[in-house]
Amino acid sequence: MATQSFDIGKAIFWFFIRFGEKPGGALWLFAFQALCALVLVALSVMMMGPAYINLFELIEADANGGLSDADALRQVFDIVMPFLTYGILIIPLSLLFVVMFQGAWLRFLTKGEVKPVVPIRFGGDEIRLIGVNLLYLVVAAVAYFGVAMLIGIFGFGAVMMAHGGGDAGAIGIGGGLLAFVAFLAVLVALLVFAVRLASAPALTVLDGRLRFFESWDASKGVFWQMLISYVVAYAVMMVIGGTLGFVVQLALLAALFPMLIDMAEIAEQGSQVDVDALLASIQSSLSQPGTLLALIVGFFLLYAFQVMLEAVWHSIGAYNAVRVRSGGEGEASDAPTLAADHPMGASPSEG
Repeated sequence: MATQSFDIGKAIFWFFIRFGEKPGGALWLFAFQALCALVLVALSVMMMGPAYINLFELIEADANGGLSDADALRQVFDIVMPFLTYGILIIPLSLLFVVMFQGAWLRFLTKGEVKPVVPIRFGGDEIRLIGVNLLYLVVAAVAYFGVAMLIGIFGFGAVMMAHGGGDAGAIGIGGGLLAFVAFLAVLVALLVFAVRLASAPALTVLDGRLRFFESWDASKGVFWQMLISYVVAYAVMMVIGGTLGFVVQLALLAALFPMLIDMAEIAEQGSQVDVDALLASIQSSLSQPGTLLALIVGFFLLYAFQVMLEAVWHSIGAYNAVRVRSGGEGEASDAPTLAADHPMGASPSEG
């Protein structure tokens, strides 16, 4: 059976196609992700809130001339350091949640599967996705140092030629143009690699094995279709996000307007800022039902858009992985065959 042709419309709207097939599972997955994000935000506020209050009090004491520079610096250090330690713990926890939800969304996008009750897991899929993401970082790091080295070589060559004689201005301009052309060439190469390797996470989940460079073959012959899909999807989501962000900003501005007026009046006091009045204004504003409702709805809408943006972005690579695997290739073997144009080289032939 021949591989299915690439449908740009399906690629762009693959997330919505999957959503239409299992709306309940997708909504539960989103709600669970929003709940986890809300818990992480609440933990951050609980841990960092006292530090901000203490810093406000320290600013007030310093404004009244009650602290020397050394005392102020020491107290800032004493206030901030414990909470930086908490931050170090929150960051890996957040990254862990990111990988688990990446795995959950990719299972939904590739298999239409949402785990019951608790939709996230930490198992083989997630461990393999950590490997895929690390390989992305390795490729990005190599590309970064490659670009820096190219620019450095051209720049150094231009300087040496200028010292060796000749028109320094012309040599400098020529070297700069060569560096710019090399930079554009590297950007094009990075774009090609980004699109050709975009199906790696979906293939990893779909096959149940670590897949990275196999994405190169999965996207063979459909690079331009995938690139157009990404560009169109990004443009559509940016229009939706810009409109949604403008509406949310207006709503939040209206809800927080009294607090902003109070803060402006307090700021006019200059060095005689009343920290207690500032904190009282913030507390009074945040305790209003309308303000709380606007913050909750705004958070929900913006977070919903962020999740949908990430899902749509992953869905193009997921669609391509499903297209390839359902087109007659079936489950990939432990030793997949690589084509001749693969960046790792072709697989050895037998016989």
